[in-house]
Amino acid sequence: MSRNIDDDDRNLDNTFSITMELQKPIFEDKIEEQTKEKKSNFKRNILIGAVGILLISAITLISWVSSAYKPLDLATSSLVSDNRVEVNIGEFITFTPTKAKPTKGLILYPGAKVDVKAYAPLAKEIAESGYQVVLVEMPLNFAMISPNKAEEVIEKYPNIQTWAIGGHSLGGVSASKFAIENTKIDGVVLLASYPMGDELKALGKKTISIWGSKDGVLNFTNLIESKAKLPFDTTYVEIEGGNHAQFGDYGKQKGDHDAIISQQNQLDITSRNIVKFLKNLSN
Repeated sequence: MSRNIDDDDRNLDNTFSITMELQKPIFEDKIEEQTKEKKSNFKRNILIGAVGILLISAITLISWVSSAYKPLDLATSSLVSDNRVEVNIGEFITFTPTKAKPTKGLILYPGAKVDVKAYAPLAKEIAESGYQVVLVEMPLNFAMISPNKAEEVIEKYPNIQTWAIGGHSLGGVSASKFAIENTKIDGVVLLASYPMGDELKALGKKTISIWGSKDGVLNFTNLIESKAKLPFDTTYVEIEGGNHAQFGDYGKQKGDHDAIISQQNQLDITSRNIVKFLKNLSN
């Protein structure tokens, strides 16, 4: 009997098809297994990356906090009440004159990485002249994180009819931002600082700018250029021989120059000019 080649080929094809059908589940299982493995690896890599980012962030945060400038002896002693100023350390650090009922107040923001308590000597001197002064603690000692904290201060003191807000260095930038957006602020105090934009000029808010001639942190080019962004009647005070850090009491700041006047002298000049500025603000 002759063999039909076509039939044999067809049988071979059928055999091949049957074999493939039998192996198909094995291939599918293998593909599914590989897919699951890839997804698992992908998720694991994402998790490892997220943990790495959190770890780096935590290290950065710890480094930032640990390198903050702490208040020194003069600041610590200025946080104690006396017969002229009552000091209260609570939600805010407040300095209230004991011999007068203040109707004007000053809110102060700290410079970056500076504990706000370091500005207690300046705050107390200003309060002695009859003004309510409030130091605002900031998250991570960085006012840019929470520039609107002054709102809470204003709500707490309804007896204050006229408010000024100020800040040191980057604290002054945040204070300016708040002043621009808040109609209850009548004056701005810039200590070794300047605003980012020219909104203060457009609004005509009273401003005083104070800096030290030996400041090694302040960008003097930006300071000079900022004069075009400030109101035309802005008061400018350069403290001859003063530096960046002596507006507070927290020691030598990285990059700063040595002052050639005493810390107390710089504080006295600063407080005297701020008091004069506050006196001229309308009630």
